[in-house]
Amino acid sequence: MKTDAEKTIEILEASERVADKILVNKQEIIDLDKRRQANREALRELRKSQEGKHWISVGNLLVEMPRKKAEELLVKDQEVIDSDIERLRNEQRKLVNELRDLEHLSPAKGFDMKPLARDEMSALQANLLNF
Repeated sequence: MKTDAEKTIEILEASERVADKILVNKQEIIDLDKRRQANREALRELRKSQEGKHWISVGNLLVEMPRKKAEELLVKDQEVIDSDIERLRNEQRKLVNELRDLEHLSPAKGFDMKPLARDEMSALQANLLNF
């Protein structure tokens, strides 16, 4: 049978593990968001430019490629980054709730809310105008 001190240490260790994972996820989200912003800037410059070929940084390489191909590559990378950020945010919600459970706190209100989709928002706006 475990003593109260051993149980307390187990709970503290579990809390620290979850809190560390939350901080790691938060930093990863920040890094991905910076990359997403850099991609947005690159896409905007590509769309403004009239040149046929552009230099693109792929990892440590600098590659010259046609404008269309570079734009497709950036859009695809943007989609991957968006899905990774969404996955991390969903995991973050679960981890925060798990941490609050370990600390015997009530779940954070409104933390697990998701934004309305575009079609839901337009339907809501259309119905609100009728009032």
